Amino acid sequence: MLEMRCKKCDQLLVLDEAITVAQYYKDMDYLVDDLGEIIEKTLQNYLIYKCIGCNSVEKFTYKDWELLQRRQIAKSVMEFRKTEVFKKINPQSLDPDNGIAYCGQCSGYGGDGYCLNDIIKQCILRK
Repeated sequence: MLEMRCKKCDQLLVLDEAITVAQYYKDMDYLVDDLGEIIEKTLQNYLIYKCIGCNSVEKFTYKDWELLQRRQIAKSVMEFRKTEVFKKINPQSLDPDNGIAYCGQCSGYGGDGYCLNDIIKQCILRK
């Protein structure tokens, strides 16, 4: 399971069922079908998460949650690919005096998207 992190303090966000139930109660506008079942279109489409660090509260729709999960997976894949590329680069072939540049194909050598120009010349992610 992927973790959701707080934007303020980067601590773990956990589903807060009590706050979610309270908010659902305020927003309650359900319709039921002839069998007494709640019609899905009338259900709320969000859950409320609370930070274990700073106690801030965030409301996520299911689409928001899914997007966060897909971004986290993509970031992990990108970091894995970067690690594989860097394993193939000979450190003796790098000359910091040749400068750095922003590539944008990964998080870069220092995590800011920038790499040494000598790394960019050898990078297979750019091809």
